Amino acid sequence: MIKKLLLFFLCVQSLISSETNLEKISVQLNWKYQFEYAGFIAAKEEGFYKEVGLDVEIKEFKDGIDIIKDLMSGQSTFSIYDFSLLNLEKGKDSLKLIANYFKRSALVFVTKQDIVTPFDLKGKRIMAEKNEMEVSTLNTLFKKFNIKDNEYNFIQHTYSAKEFIEGNIDAMSAYLSNELYYIRESNIPYNIIDPQTYGIYGSGVNVFTTLETTKKRPDLVKKFVEATNRGWEYALKHKDEIVDVIYNKYSKRKEKAALSFEAKQIDKLIMPTIYKIGEVNKQLLKRNLNELISDGLIKNNDVNIDDIVFDFGQNKDSVLSLSSKQKEYIANKRVINMCIDPNWMPYEKIQNGKHIGMTSEFMSIISEKIGMTIKLIPTKTWKESIEFAKQRKCDIFSLALATPSRLKYMNFTTPYVSFPLVIATNTNELFISEPSKIIKKENVGIVEGYAINELLRSAYPENKIVDVENIEEGLKKVAKGELFGFVGALPTVAYNLQHRYIGELKISGKFDYNSDLSIGVRNDDSTLFEILQKAVASIDEKTKQEIINNYISIKVESGFDYELFYQMGLLLLIIGIFLFYRHLQVTKHNKVLKKQQKKLNKSNTELIETKKKLENSIKDFEVMINSVHEAIFIFEDDICIDSNEVAHKMFGYDSKKDIIGKHIRTFVPIETYKVIAKNRTSNYYKSYEAKGIKRDGTIIDVIAKGTNAIINSKSVRISVVVDISETKQKEQLLFQQSKMAAMGQMLENIAHQWRQPLSLISSLATGIELKRDLGISTLEDELKDLSRINETSQHLSETIEDFRNFFKTDKKKIDFSILKAVEKNISLIEGMLKTNSIELVFLNKEDITINSYENEFTQALINIFYNAKDALEKVEDEKYIFIDIKKSERNITVSIKDNAGGIDEKILKSIFEPYFTTKHKKQGTGIGLYMTQMIIEKHMEGSIEARTTYFNYNDKSYKGAEFIMRLPLQ
Repeated sequence: MIKKLLLFFLCVQSLISSETNLEKISVQLNWKYQFEYAGFIAAKEEGFYKEVGLDVEIKEFKDGIDIIKDLMSGQSTFSIYDFSLLNLEKGKDSLKLIANYFKRSALVFVTKQDIVTPFDLKGKRIMAEKNEMEVSTLNTLFKKFNIKDNEYNFIQHTYSAKEFIEGNIDAMSAYLSNELYYIRESNIPYNIIDPQTYGIYGSGVNVFTTLETTKKRPDLVKKFVEATNRGWEYALKHKDEIVDVIYNKYSKRKEKAALSFEAKQIDKLIMPTIYKIGEVNKQLLKRNLNELISDGLIKNNDVNIDDIVFDFGQNKDSVLSLSSKQKEYIANKRVINMCIDPNWMPYEKIQNGKHIGMTSEFMSIISEKIGMTIKLIPTKTWKESIEFAKQRKCDIFSLALATPSRLKYMNFTTPYVSFPLVIATNTNELFISEPSKIIKKENVGIVEGYAINELLRSAYPENKIVDVENIEEGLKKVAKGELFGFVGALPTVAYNLQHRYIGELKISGKFDYNSDLSIGVRNDDSTLFEILQKAVASIDEKTKQEIINNYISIKVESGFDYELFYQMGLLLLIIGIFLFYRHLQVTKHNKVLKKQQKKLNKSNTELIETKKKLENSIKDFEVMINSVHEAIFIFEDDICIDSNEVAHKMFGYDSKKDIIGKHIRTFVPIETYKVIAKNRTSNYYKSYEAKGIKRDGTIIDVIAKGTNAIINSKSVRISVVVDISETKQKEQLLFQQSKMAAMGQMLENIAHQWRQPLSLISSLATGIELKRDLGISTLEDELKDLSRINETSQHLSETIEDFRNFFKTDKKKIDFSILKAVEKNISLIEGMLKTNSIELVFLNKEDITINSYENEFTQALINIFYNAKDALEKVEDEKYIFIDIKKSERNITVSIKDNAGGIDEKILKSIFEPYFTTKHKKQGTGIGLYMTQMIIEKHMEGSIEARTTYFNYNDKSYKGAEFIMRLPLQ
């Protein structure tokens, strides 16, 4: 028993001792607990930190914390934040970057739909964390676009998307993996402004410590990073488990569904299949540094990447970090088939069956790095090499430029060789400052199949480019005068001039294009692309420059001195010197070109990064179009090639797969198709009403808009469709309600207008009968009275017909006179005018005929007249309604005004709103003026406005309401 107690005591003592021996450190997060920090949480919860002797406190971000200040003061051992090199420049002498987990920053601006570029953020309400606006890629974005702190309204972040969703702010800082989840769920339209789109590279979840810590405790730094890397590997493989840990133990601020969404997005940000978890990629940092230097945001000597990044004692540029999948691929494939340009020196050439030139040395380095044999597949021409690549006879191009046509069968790595394009001409030609203009005027040769051939033809459709088989043929034709010039990359043109055409040809100008050359990799082998991308990125700039310099120097040496001396003797040497003297001007131009080349190289961007940006932009665009309430179709030759989710739901299909491939006539009746065919010939983005056909045959009312565009070199029509069936039904009900209200008013008019004629008929009939009884009746008197009865009856019949026409429900466009329509309207309300002692005055009576809806126009007039009548009830003196009909070049203007005192400014903007009325609810529905506006603007395609007006009539001044209707002549 004593032994057991002793053993238990020793075990407890051992556990206590192990806990107390752990070194206490802390890591300060730059946000709240969520999956963004899953690697740190997993390392703590799974005991990876304890295994290396660390007791790590993971500190959640709180408002007001200055992360860098806390790190420098020792309140935190390590800190995390998103950064750009512009921010690091300030702390380069005191901070060290020890790990990077997100290979691109997820930090973006989410904005309202009308905010598209950074410039649009000026004057807007922006919600963000103060730290983000001072030390992140968002800060760099504002500096690049010269947006000052006082040019926008800063609002402290609430750490929620609620303010944006409710429309209280115009833009907010957000993470693609975080707040975007809630914004998508809300289905509100939004835009994304991503700094990376504007050439600002940033990375996320970067771990920093002080320079002092790395010097005094490099062992601590290594242990912390290694344990954290293990934590991230575990978290990415056990996402659901870590989601539960975060939710149950750390924070319930985000629901589990949001954490799971975040976990999936973070996998894309870490890119574990391409980059080693936690590694700091110096090549990406250096490229970004060049971007910032080019933009003038950092001076050339302000930042040295090696001074910022902590060195773990490994040469990361020479050792590739390959995943297990990539290693297995190498073991199985072993050989890569390569095609090259067989005659493209100094870049490359096939000589005696062997690969020589600049790229042969690069391929040797890459072959050694990846441990695979790169086998040359011989071809006779570059055109043949392209065909081999399409047929998959070769896996890679050793050196090529990405073009739209090549991207159909090839992916392209980061460029590793870049030179400007130049034009070679006869020596008697002057220096050409703008060669791009020459290709429109003169015959210029370019090798068939070269990327620059495709690019220049695309950039300058009106060109005189002539295809040649190879460089030798092109330069030979220039020397013979068959071509004005030959266009190619600087090294190849210079190489051939100095070997064959000294004194005959010269470089006369430089294009604004750079030839940024990469390894082309067959696009059906993503693993090979990933391996070669890593290999290219691992070649340091010094090695690249040494290889390039070797071949450039060979070019110069073999062009003038020793070879000519030994072959031709002293006489030819003197001639060579003489030719060299004549060639001094070309040499000077070459120096200028090389200086410009160096400047251009600083701003050289990698095509693979551009492709990734485009992919991200496409994904963001898909999210955006799926979040709108309108259906979006993309048609090519009337065949649907894409749509959003709203489109297939609106038309009753299960998914957009059921829509793609169908003809546009599947979705519209023949009448609507004719309207579409008429509209699609124009690029004008104009809306029009149409009909749609759902999958079950149901006809729906829609509003459509369309615009022509070019997508992936294809001419397409983008159509936006809104279902207005419900709106049309409501509008019809309102219209009927308005009609019924008008009917009541008309029946009241009938009573007024018929009272006097009926009384007259009754009097005349009674008079005839009385005269007969008294025996004083004559035939002449009876005929006269009967004639008056007939005239009065005819008047009543005409009134009945006018009322019957007004109540017709058919809706057809007809030709009618505006003046006669107004006069007929007046006859309908004649009784109402007399009863209310209202005098109607015509100011102008131009008679104009239009083609439109007469009955609806009549109803609109009645609504305005009755509105004037109601207002004039308060007037005790003279009551007037004035009508003015005029014709202009394009419109007919009908003005109706009264002298009832005008419209209160407070309600002027509201009078056309449905159900708005100043009358008691028993006296008015509030839809009369709303329907009048609908009739004039929507049905008759005109306009209507109301205002208070001041005027004189019969030497008296009046104030009243004026309604002005403008109707198009055509």
